[in-house]
Amino acid sequence: MCHLHHLDIDQKTLLRDQLLIYANAMGGKNSFLKLLETIRHTSPNALISKTANVRFSNGIVRWNKTIHRDTLALLNTRLNIRTKENSNLMAPASDKTYKNVANMLKTLSPLGFVVTMDKETDGSGFGFKAFDIIDDNTTVMNPIFETIFFCPVAVVKKFLNFTPKEIPAEETDAN
Repeated sequence: MCHLHHLDIDQKTLLRDQLLIYANAMGGKNSFLKLLETIRHTSPNALISKTANVRFSNGIVRWNKTIHRDTLALLNTRLNIRTKENSNLMAPASDKTYKNVANMLKTLSPLGFVVTMDKETDGSGFGFKAFDIIDDNTTVMNPIFETIFFCPVAVVKKFLNFTPKEIPAEETDAN
């Protein structure tokens, strides 16, 4: 989960740009990182909050559905099974966990998050969905959701500070 080296340069750049847009909507990188630190230090996991929200120093994150501990455990299992080649969270129809995974994804598919700042001077906030449903057999996790709730803060810092290396002109001419 959250393997920066699995992404190609275009994907890394796109994710970095999205994270920077969200960080700027919160008032900057430091506010964004404070949010991540608060989520990581919330025990038990912030996603299983009965109030479906997490308060951090500059605002609050709210979501539209409570998540149960067993649902989160199944989601973590599916996240760990993913590979670089197959990022699909849906289990194959032949898998014995297919029905549980399908029900979990159906239950969590409308899950949406809104980050609201306390003061307008801190930023305007933003919203995002948890999953991108491609079709009945393909569901992938939204990279922003994964970054905010599952990636270590050190990895997110690498995403935020990523700069693609320039390819020397003689290498591009040779191809």
